[in-house]
Order: sequence, then structure tokens, then C-alpha cells
Amino acid sequence: MKIHVATPGLIVFEYENGAIKDREKAQVIVRSVLEVKGFEQWSSIEIEEFTYKKSNLVFARPIKVFIPDFLAWFSE
Repeated sequence: MKIHVATPGLIVFEYENGAIKDREKAQVIVRSVLEVKGFEQWSSIEIEEFTYKKSNLVFARPIKVFIPDFLAWFSE
């Protein structure tokens, strides 16, 4: 596995096909990268995966939830 980008808002890593069997393992990798880099953990993770020949490229970023002002008013 090779990490290409690691920022507080984006993690991009590459791995060989078959090395990661499910999304949960990809999330574990993302959380460990955030921890090693000293970044704040994300409450939820969006993962996009692309395959090319024998490699997979994973883009991970936090999911940002937008709550309109009028809905936020109900939670007070």
C-alpha cells in the first residue's frame, strides 16, 4: 500500500487488487492514517475507489452534513 495524499480533509492511497476485501478495512486504514498524522478523526467517511489494471486508488474524505437554518432551529 502507498499513501499519496494525507491531509485533514482528504486521504488518497493505492493498493494491489485483492489486498482490501471490504469497505470496513479501507475505513480502518483511513482512521489509522488520520491517527498517525495527528489529524482529528472524521465522524463519517466517504470512500470512492477506482481500479486500473492491478491497482486500486482510494479517495477518502469526511462526509459533511448540511442542516438548513430552519431545521437547526428545531434542535434547540
